[in-house]
Amino acid sequence: MKLSRDEELFLRRWIYDEAHYLSEIGPAKRLQVEHRVTPADLAALIAAALPDPAEQEAAASDPPPGSPVWPWSGPAFRARLAEARAALGAGR
Repeated sequence: MKLSRDEELFLRRWIYDEAHYLSEIGPAKRLQVEHRVTPADLAALIAAALPDPAEQEAAASDPPPGSPVWPWSGPAFRARLAEARAALGAGR
């Protein structure tokens, strides 16, 4: 699954925020909560677009520069989530 630049930056920051949630609530985590999206839904996008565990681990260690923006408007998130789930289902 190919991500836009904003989607990739957001998801990488979200991975970092999740890995460090005990020390602070990061900006991507705040956006996730604000948009009422479950962590499992973002994890599905990550699994489809960034399936390499080493790449995910690197994202957890070092946040991308800048402040993340919510990269999906309106029903775009649900469409991307459906795309991710289809990609993950095809890999079975």
